[in-house]
Amino acid sequence: MLIIPAIDIKRSEVVRLYKGNFNKVSQYNVKPDVVARKFLTAGVKRLHIVFLWGAHTGQLSEEKVVISQIIRMRDIYDNTCKIQVGGGLRRYSQIKSFIDGGVDYIIIGTSILIQIALEEGFLKNDIKLFYQQSGKMFDEEKEIPEVDLIDRIETEFKEKVIISIDYRKDEVALSGWEVTLPLTPHYVIKKLLKKGFRRFIITNVERDGTLSGIDLTSLATILNKIYGFTEKPEEIIVSGGITTEKDIEALQKIKYKPDGVIIGKAFYQGELDIRTLIKKFQEKQDAATF
Repeated sequence: MLIIPAIDIKRSEVVRLYKGNFNKVSQYNVKPDVVARKFLTAGVKRLHIVFLWGAHTGQLSEEKVVISQIIRMRDIYDNTCKIQVGGGLRRYSQIKSFIDGGVDYIIIGTSILIQIALEEGFLKNDIKLFYQQSGKMFDEEKEIPEVDLIDRIETEFKEKVIISIDYRKDEVALSGWEVTLPLTPHYVIKKLLKKGFRRFIITNVERDGTLSGIDLTSLATILNKIYGFTEKPEEIIVSGGITTEKDIEALQKIKYKPDGVIIGKAFYQGELDIRTLIKKFQEKQDAATF
């Protein structure tokens, strides 16, 4: 199982949010590339980078400089480590630019999920209402700047795209987790599998950044439904609330265990040690495959 550290970036600062709430921010006085170096030297094989301000506003600025610094650090210390990046990436040109710049996987959520909702019969006025109910304005140009984005992502790029399925209770969350749509996570994944997407991150928004442990029941239910589909995912990564080794052990015992886990605040708060987890869960599995 991949142990994937999260580096959440607000502009150029490393932070963690509580349940995705931008008013509840934990800031860490360390540069993103320095954090990346620590994880790289520990032996990680995947880094999870999120542009929080991009997810919140749909705009990217100094984050591009930050990711180039992290890529440079990766190339120096371990060029076998894969980097996945998300947060505000809603245009085909952005996807191509980051891939060409050395990013291995692009994480997309809002722009794809809104398109799925429109295909399911929701009107733009319906989506506007969902945004209003969450206290946020729906800016169509910002949220879905390219209505044909799904069709523009060629087959070769779909292998490099990870769809972010964030959920609160039984509804998917988007736009920096501030808005929910009345679509279930497993149903959205079923629709996306039919469109040729095979990689997914599933995040329980209510647990993310809380250090309260995983909600194994809801996650196992979602995974059971996903693997009951005719078309199967290539990779499922889970996140949200992972705090102790017991959380990871529990995930390994369910019927359809995930391919990786994303861990953030538990590392920064000293609840978990990256080297210990890699040795116990990642390297052990790697050795078992030979």
